[in-house]
Formats: sequence, C-alpha cells, structure tokens
Amino acid sequence: MSYQDDFELWKEQIQNLPIDEVKLPTLPIDDFVASTETLAVDANKDREELTAAGMDPTLIDDLVPLSGALRYCQAQWMSEYRAREDAQREWLKQSPQAFDLRDQLLHHFSFAYRDYDDIQNKVMRIREGGSNADMVQDLVEIASLGDTYPEPLTAINFEMGLLEQARTVSHNMSELLAASNGAAGESSENKRMRDQAYTLLDGKARIVREFGRYVFWKDEKRRQRYYA
Repeated sequence: MSYQDDFELWKEQIQNLPIDEVKLPTLPIDDFVASTETLAVDANKDREELTAAGMDPTLIDDLVPLSGALRYCQAQWMSEYRAREDAQREWLKQSPQAFDLRDQLLHHFSFAYRDYDDIQNKVMRIREGGSNADMVQDLVEIASLGDTYPEPLTAINFEMGLLEQARTVSHNMSELLAASNGAAGESSENKRMRDQAYTLLDGKARIVREFGRYVFWKDEKRRQRYYA
C-alpha cells in the first residue's frame, strides 16, 4: 500500500481525534516514524509475550499503516509550508517595485488633481496606510480613480497605460500575498491533520512500549528496544 492508501484507511479516525487531545510532535516526524516502524518489527517478534500480558495485538498491526498515514500527512503539510516560504521569498523580491509603482502613481495623481479638492481628498485617503494589504488595494483604487477622472491626467501627459499596469500588479501581488500568508500554523488544515495523525500514532506506540518495558523488565537487551 502507498502512504496515501494508508492515509485513506486512517483518515476518519485521524479527523475524529478531538482537537483538545492533540499533541505537538516532540521529535522530527521522520525520526519518530522510523523509530515507530522499528518498534512494529520488534513488537511483532514479541507478539506472544506482549499479548499474554494483556496487550491488544491490533496495536502492533496498526503501527505500520498509521506510520504511513503520518508520513503522508507530513508530506502534505511540508508541501504547503514550502510553498508559503517560496511565496514569501517572491514577495520580498517583487514588493519593492509594487510599492514604488504605487508611490509614483500617487505622486502623479497629487499633482494632476491639485486643483480638484474632492478628487484630491480621495488621493489622500488612498495614501493612508502602508501595509502590504494597503498597497495591493491602493493600486486598484488608483487605477479606478484614474479611469474615472482621466482629463487632469492627460493634461500632464500621464502615461495612461500605467493604470492597467497597476491593476495587473495588484492582482499578481494579491495572489502572492495570500500565498505568502498562507494557512500558517494552527489555521492550516494540513498541519492539524499531521498533528492528529502524530497524536494517534504516538498513543498506540506509547502503549506498546509500556507493555514491552513491563514484560521484559528482567531482560535488559529486549527491554531497551521499547524505549523511544
């Protein structure tokens, strides 16, 4: 079975794990899963002794497929995380030019509409705020304002094609901003699923390890295999 098949097998149980029971990973997921898969091999060899002590043997059978489900969830989360990091880098690369375009347009508009108080007030309102989201919105509003009142702009030989450029840049930067903000941290469904899968697997592995240490308390070599 593929990791995705494992995930589909466990998806319902992972999703149904109460959020207030979810724990954050204390180890890198790759290391945790590798140790759990090793535990599954060791516990399967000791299945008879563990079962004789009262342990549910299905716990051993669950370890490998649930590990696969966790690997799948981790891959989904990492894909989202890296995409957000890429978008953040691209934002840092492109945003200075976008801010510069906005500032240039506002400079031209302030002069072109200097004798039109009502329009100048609109320009001043657009100037308010300097956040990333403000810049994205400002470019759209500037383009709209220029289309509505073109005569004063043409009077100063303003390049009207810049209005369409402002719309295009705003659209592109809005998508980039959304991607760079992303579904970060606890708001990410992929991360939540990863944490739920980890918690479910960790709980099962912990029980197997507890039984192993209990059963082999006099056998140092075998007991050591049941420590994380």
